[in-house]
Amino acid sequence: MISDKLVTLLQILSKVERNRFRKYLESPYLNDQPDLVLLFDVLDQAIREQKVAEWNKLQLWKRLYPVQSFNDAQFRRMCSDMNQLCLQFLAAESRKENPLAEALDLQRLLDKPELKKHMSGVERQIQRLLLESPGLSTEYYLTQFHLFNNTINKASKYLTVSGYADSLSFADYYLECFYLTQKLELYAGWLLFQGARASQKSLELPAGFWEMANQERFQDVALIQVYRQVVHCLLEPEEEAHFHQLLESLDSSSTQLSSRDLRKCYFIAQNYCALKINQGKREYYREMFEIFKKIIQQDLLLEEGSLSEGIFKNIVTVALGVGEFDWTERFIETYTPFLPSKIRENARSFNLSYLYFHQKKYPDVLELLRNVEYNDVVYVLGSKLILIQTYYELNEVMAMDSLIDSFRIYIRRNKVMSKTLKREYMNYLNFVKKLMDLKVSGQKATQKFRDQVMAGSASTSKKWLLEKIDALQKLSPK
Repeated sequence: MISDKLVTLLQILSKVERNRFRKYLESPYLNDQPDLVLLFDVLDQAIREQKVAEWNKLQLWKRLYPVQSFNDAQFRRMCSDMNQLCLQFLAAESRKENPLAEALDLQRLLDKPELKKHMSGVERQIQRLLLESPGLSTEYYLTQFHLFNNTINKASKYLTVSGYADSLSFADYYLECFYLTQKLELYAGWLLFQGARASQKSLELPAGFWEMANQERFQDVALIQVYRQVVHCLLEPEEEAHFHQLLESLDSSSTQLSSRDLRKCYFIAQNYCALKINQGKREYYREMFEIFKKIIQQDLLLEEGSLSEGIFKNIVTVALGVGEFDWTERFIETYTPFLPSKIRENARSFNLSYLYFHQKKYPDVLELLRNVEYNDVVYVLGSKLILIQTYYELNEVMAMDSLIDSFRIYIRRNKVMSKTLKREYMNYLNFVKKLMDLKVSGQKATQKFRDQVMAGSASTSKKWLLEKIDALQKLSPK
């Protein structure tokens, strides 16, 4: 068996990155083992042809050394060395994307009297990069601290007093900005985690923290002010004014914040909307939809050129929840290409079928889902729910009954679903069967069934069930 550790690492690289890694391996300064280039070529070809699983260590060895006996220790060492070089390559690539960090390192390395001109050039470069920095993030404040701290160390080393006091003051200010922004970010993360999971550990703000954050000199630090609103939202979710103040802060500070910070704060705002929706405040669907629109308008949706299928599905669900059908269709067609390739077509067909269902285009739903085979359990469950509801709307009782029966078998045999989730889906299927019987029942039986659905803890398609019950109540004899 080939080294899983090495193969996994190579597989996460794109074709462009693997090409660059080969050039990296070809450098005698970085790699003194030419045979590693040959090993890489064989593995790279296997990855491109998706045939890695067909190769074993002995086959690889014969490809590299046709007349030499297999040496397991040598082969393992070669894989280990290439794995280490690949990690170094990833670090070097990451370094290239952070010219500020590289310039700060140079500032320290050039700290010699005879290199004053070089030092001046690097420090001008640092100032230029800081001015071009896309938003004042926690990293921005930390970088400013390092810049002035390097200047302090240089001044003290050569007994220079010019600008020393100013550098001390700036270094102290930026260090405190970094501390406050980073502490608030971590505290907000903790509050978000605590709201979703139980934990015995805690993260508290130190005594006097808010007094420090409220000082006059930090009032213009946008990130501190935004995170204060975030913390208020998470600590006092019942005070809805905090949520609206957070949105106002994000709007007014958007040009001063980094994309990462804006994305994170909008994510927290979405979570707040979800909390309110779960409390029955359906007007927050519109609030969440507007947040998604802002994320798209501010070019925050994609991370490194790709889109998470979970976020994709959430946006579709929320947009349909507020009746934005045309917008949803444009979104699906525009952003499907940015989904991971392995799930792209499944995500597109599933979300389109969900759109068609909301548009009451039931034949289109059947056309899209009848012949689609999903491997992911989430898509299997979701598509079967949509099909069952579509058969109900079309009054195709036999098809619906057949699907319910096969769905029950799938749930019983499934080894991935938890017992709780299985019970939730089984209850839903029982409710749908009872729903069919209600068509010939009176108001009393219909109201009793509605109470049963409302009392259930499961959320699976509860909204749809209640809508169908309400429609039957209007038609049922008293």
